[in-house]
Amino acid sequence: MKYPDLGFEPFFTWSNRPRVMYKAGVREELGFEMEKLGGTKAVLYTDKGLVDVGVAQMVIDTIKASSLELVGVFDKIVQDARIDLINEGAAFYRKCGANCMVVVGGGSVMDTAKAINILIGGGLDDFTPLAEQVGLFDGAKSLPPHIAFPTTAGTGAEVTYAMVVLNDIAHAKIAVAHPYCNPDIAMLDPELTVKLPPKITAFTAMDALTHAIEAITTTNANPISDGLGLHAVRLIAKYLPEVVKNPGNVEARGYLLIASTMAGMSFINAFTGGVHATGHALGAIYHVPHGMAMNIMLPHLMAFNLGEKPERFAMIADAMGVKIDGMTTQQAAQAAVQAVKDLQKAVGLTQTLKDFGVPEGREALNPLIDLAMGDSQLPYNPRELQEDDLYNLYIKAR
Repeated sequence: MKYPDLGFEPFFTWSNRPRVMYKAGVREELGFEMEKLGGTKAVLYTDKGLVDVGVAQMVIDTIKASSLELVGVFDKIVQDARIDLINEGAAFYRKCGANCMVVVGGGSVMDTAKAINILIGGGLDDFTPLAEQVGLFDGAKSLPPHIAFPTTAGTGAEVTYAMVVLNDIAHAKIAVAHPYCNPDIAMLDPELTVKLPPKITAFTAMDALTHAIEAITTTNANPISDGLGLHAVRLIAKYLPEVVKNPGNVEARGYLLIASTMAGMSFINAFTGGVHATGHALGAIYHVPHGMAMNIMLPHLMAFNLGEKPERFAMIADAMGVKIDGMTTQQAAQAAVQAVKDLQKAVGLTQTLKDFGVPEGREALNPLIDLAMGDSQLPYNPRELQEDDLYNLYIKAR
């Protein structure tokens, strides 16, 4: 397609941390790289599922074969970064006498570890007051050595300078930013993703696709985020169906990991929009897994936003492999929505909000609407969203 003329804000900033390393088996470099960062005694943070299937052990074996000392394994992390586990994880780090962390997991594990490292670096015991501040930039300092291995190709949390923390009392997900919370090194090792079940592979990849699409269409989009986001869309559209069909295809899984990281870099600089605002509320109240919430809400928000930036949605259609030559810009934009729906069907993601017990009455949906209206990502949606719009979107997603 002919690249359209695209406008963007005359001023933008770009964050480009951390260092990224990619290779099947790149975990072999862990000891050497951590030594260069000054870490000698490591706690490994993960979840019980990754312990049970042997993925965590693959990294543990690497640590034991290196000069790095493994002083503890914290595997209590569950879906969503919970403040009680953040506090417990920090106490565990101190009890073990650690001076660095190795993180193996998906978005919830990586976000929990980021928050733990903030507590360690700041000499603090409780993350609650920090969650209330949202932005932790004033006086922020570098944190103890931290290397992460993402085990899902979805959240991009390995390259984002924020974490989403669940406040159980308020039943809300809160985005908290800190300039040094992401790892010093993100190690992308596709061998660690091979045991991920097809359904989780699919909906975490749809999270990455959402990051890319929202970053391309947000009010804060810029040429750098466009480049990363569009290529992430290309890679996900091409390789996700292959990975779901052939889970052991390490090369294809590698491309998905790279796409997820690229999408993460894109959205943390351009931000997201209505998909994330509505999805965060679904996760907080109905515990819909984040990637699944993104998957369900994405086509509905795309359709809602089409009229604001049709040329950008046309680029997304092209990136997803749609032959848009001969189409009007509006037709191509609409084709992007259909391409997302076709991808969902191809990888078996057909669930709706009804499957998660989300009601349809306006009064019952008001708590979701209120949370979404207050979400930090809502202002970046390309089209203004009012309460009635959110209600209609949730109803369409049922």
